[in-house]
Amino acid sequence: MSRVVRVGIIGCGKIAQVRHIPEYAKLKNVEIRAVCDMNINRAREVADQFKIPQVYGDYRELLQMPDLDAVSICTPNMYHAAIAMEALQKGIHVLVEKPLATTLSDCQEMAIAAEQSHAFLMVGHNQRFSPVHQRVKAFLQTNELGRIYQFSTSFHHGGPEHWSIDKENSWFFSQKEAGFGVIGDLGVHKLDLIHWLLDDEIDEISALQGALRQEISVEDHAVIMARTKKGAIGTISLSWNNPVQEHRTVLYGEHGVLTFGETLFGFQVAYHNGRLRDEEVDPILRPDGMLDSGVIQHFVQCIREGKQPETSASAVLPVMDAIFRLAKGHSSSCSVLARNPEKKS
Repeated sequence: MSRVVRVGIIGCGKIAQVRHIPEYAKLKNVEIRAVCDMNINRAREVADQFKIPQVYGDYRELLQMPDLDAVSICTPNMYHAAIAMEALQKGIHVLVEKPLATTLSDCQEMAIAAEQSHAFLMVGHNQRFSPVHQRVKAFLQTNELGRIYQFSTSFHHGGPEHWSIDKENSWFFSQKEAGFGVIGDLGVHKLDLIHWLLDDEIDEISALQGALRQEISVEDHAVIMARTKKGAIGTISLSWNNPVQEHRTVLYGEHGVLTFGETLFGFQVAYHNGRLRDEEVDPILRPDGMLDSGVIQHFVQCIREGKQPETSASAVLPVMDAIFRLAKGHSSSCSVLARNPEKKS
C-alpha cells in the first residue's frame, strides 16, 4: 500500500496530543483528516494547533467520513469497546489505547470482531516497542541466562493529575470511566512486558492494593504477585504516588541476573561466574526531540503491509484475562489467589 493513509483521532486528551498526533504527523504519506472529542472546544483547539481540517463532537460522525483508513481511540477506557466495534464493522483499522476494554467479554468480542473484519485492531502497549526492551528480548532469545525463574518489576510515577489535561478531575480516577486504577493503567504494561519478554503467560495472580487519595474510586498503588505457566514467579510494584519515576526490572536466570530500567537506554547482566555485561541502546527520537513510542509507526506499517500488529487484540487477551482474574480476586484489604481456570489441579 503506497497511497496516503488517512487517519482520524477520537479523543483529544494528553495522549493524543503528545503521542498519536505528533507521531502520525512525522510519517510520510499519512494524513490526519479529523479529530473528535465530546468536549468540542478542546477538539477545535487541537485541530487549530496541529492544522487538522475536520472537527467532530461525536465519533459516529467521524466514522462516517469517506475514505477513512484508520482511527486512534484515545478516549476514557469505558468507550474503547463501542467505538472500536463500530469502526471495525466499517472496515476501518483501529489503534486503541490500553487497556483494551473494561470487561473481559468486551475484550473477547473485540478480538473476534477484528478476526472477522478486513481491518486490524492494535492495542497501544508501547513497552514492547522500546529499543531497550527489543534488545533485551533478543538477548533472552540467546538463552545465555538459561531459564528465567523469577522476576521483579516496578512502574511508579506521580499520578495522572500531573500530566492529564483535566488534572485532579481526570477520568483516570473514576471507576466508571477507567474501570481500573493503577493496575489497569500501569500494571497492564508490566504484565504485557513480562508476558512478551518471557514468551509466557500468567497462570496464577494475586495482589494487594490501596488508595492514598481518599477522594478517588480506584486503587492508586498496588503490588501484584504472579506465577507464569512455565513456572517463573515474580512481583510487580505499581504506584501513582511516587514523583520520582521508577521503571526498574530484574530477571533472575539460571546463569545470571539481567537488570534494565535503572537508566533510560541500557541494560546490565551479572553472570554467576563473575562476568559483567553492560550495554547501551540508541533511542529513537522524533523531530521535536521527544522519544518515539514506536506504536504509531508499527500501526501504519501493518496497514501498509497488510500484516497483523505485534500487539493485536488477540495477542494481548492473555494479559487482559489476568487483569480481570485479578480484579475479581482481591480487595483493598486482602490478597486472594486467582488461578487460570484452564489449569488442572
